[in-house]
Amino acid sequence: MSLVLYEKKDKIAYITLNRPDKLNALSPELINELAKVWVTFRDDDDVWVSIFTGAGKAFCSGVDIASDVEMLKLLGGKPPARVMSWMKEAPAWRASPSNYNVSKPIIAAINGHCLGGGLWLALESDIRIAAEGSQFGVPEPKLGMPASFTALFQHYVPPGIAYEMLITCDRIKAQRAYEVGLVNRVVPSEQLLQTATEMAERICQNSPLAIRAVKELLLKSRDMNRTDAMALTDQIMHNLLGSADIMEGFVAFVEKRKPVWKVK
Repeated sequence: MSLVLYEKKDKIAYITLNRPDKLNALSPELINELAKVWVTFRDDDDVWVSIFTGAGKAFCSGVDIASDVEMLKLLGGKPPARVMSWMKEAPAWRASPSNYNVSKPIIAAINGHCLGGGLWLALESDIRIAAEGSQFGVPEPKLGMPASFTALFQHYVPPGIAYEMLITCDRIKAQRAYEVGLVNRVVPSEQLLQTATEMAERICQNSPLAIRAVKELLLKSRDMNRTDAMALTDQIMHNLLGSADIMEGFVAFVEKRKPVWKVK
């Protein structure tokens, strides 16, 4: 049985963590499969956007603790012989789409538990829609160490909220997650995939090249000053001006019809 499902409908890829008996915890095997799926999605010209979710009662409960215990046993109570690169080696990072240069938009449809490394996967998605019963938290300090994404968490929520969640390890419910900007929307659980699909369909009405440019601009300009951000904008806009799709967009507008995007 595949631990990560990859299904396609129209221009949408549905990526589903499929380890429901373990609340979709990130085992080494699941992480390896998910990494391959991100590459498949990135290179699949048939799809323009993905919906990322979890099977069963959880989105993702975080890293499989059993696999971490085995690693700690191997260390024998001593630190590793070298300084680890958490960005390259931590499980949540190795499962992240940004490691594989995924330029297409990702919508996380979050059901149930979204904890630790699972929360990071949700944050790595571009849009987050949560079911009413979902919960969010960072339990790693209860295990003796901070989460590998601790330094970046305040990019997604106000610093005070980041501190509270990271040092109390309290979980927050979907409505609170919406109030602090952690998720875009909260919907009844039975409407979760429908809402995500409708949003994906709206995204697919727009130029895929323009949407990918938006994602690139937002990600790369996050830590830039105004001058550098606008220079990046100039470069990306220059590249788009030679595309067939920008001409199609303008012509379709003048002719009052829907554009037919060629993604080139």
